[in-house]
Amino acid sequence: MPRAPPYVWTLIELYERGAARRPLELSTEELGLMLGLSQQGASKHLAELEKEDLIVRRRNARGASVLITKEGSDTVISIYSRLRAAVEGKAGVFEFHGTLFTGLGEGGYYVSLAGYRKQFVKLLGFEPFPGTLNLTIGAGEIELKKQLGLLRGLGLTGFVHGGRSYGPAKCFRATVESRYEAGALIIERTHHGEGVLELVAPVNLRKALSLKDGDHVRVLVQTGDATNGSGGH
Repeated sequence: MPRAPPYVWTLIELYERGAARRPLELSTEELGLMLGLSQQGASKHLAELEKEDLIVRRRNARGASVLITKEGSDTVISIYSRLRAAVEGKAGVFEFHGTLFTGLGEGGYYVSLAGYRKQFVKLLGFEPFPGTLNLTIGAGEIELKKQLGLLRGLGLTGFVHGGRSYGPAKCFRATVESRYEAGALIIERTHHGEGVLELVAPVNLRKALSLKDGDHVRVLVQTGDATNGSGGH
C-alpha cells in the first residue's frame, strides 16, 4: 500500500470535528495548532485537499469555513475500513440488524437473469432463490453499509440482455440468523434507498425462517474478501 500523503491526516482531523456534516469555521492558525503544523503548513494541506476535491472552502469574516465533500468522506471511510480489516484480520465481520419488508419484486427479476445468476453461483457457490430478502436498517447501520460499499467484495460484471444493459454490482458472503448462508448485495442503481440491505440466498429465507414483514433479522457479513475497491449497479 502506498504511503498516505500528509494532508490525509488533516482530512481525518476535519472529519473528527464534524466538517463532513456542516461547514467548520477555523483559521489556518487554529488548524496548525491542532495538527502541530505552522500556519503555512496548515494552509498548504488545505490547498492540497481542495485541489483533490476532498474539501470545499468558503471565505468569511474569520477567514474560511471548510466542508468535506462526498469524495472526502468516502476517503475517510475507506481508510477506516482498510485499517479495521487489517486490525481484525481477514475474518472481519459487519453485523446488521434489520426489519423485514416486502419489496417491489425487482430483486427476483434481476436474480433470475442468467447473466447475474451464473455469477452468483461462481462467486458464492450456490444457485440463488429467485428473489431477495429486503431489510430496513437504522442510521448507524447505513454508515456501516457505506463502509461495506467501499470494500472490493465479490464483483459481478455487467452484461447486455434483450437489448438492455445491466451494470456491475458486488456482493459479500453473509450468514442470516446464524443458520443460512447468503450474499449481501451492494447495488448503486436500485429503487431502494441507502437504508435497505438486500440479500440473496439458496433458499426462500422467509419460508425457511418463518418470517413475516416487521420481523427483526440478524445478518453477519464477511468483509475479508478484499480491501478497498469500487463497483456499482
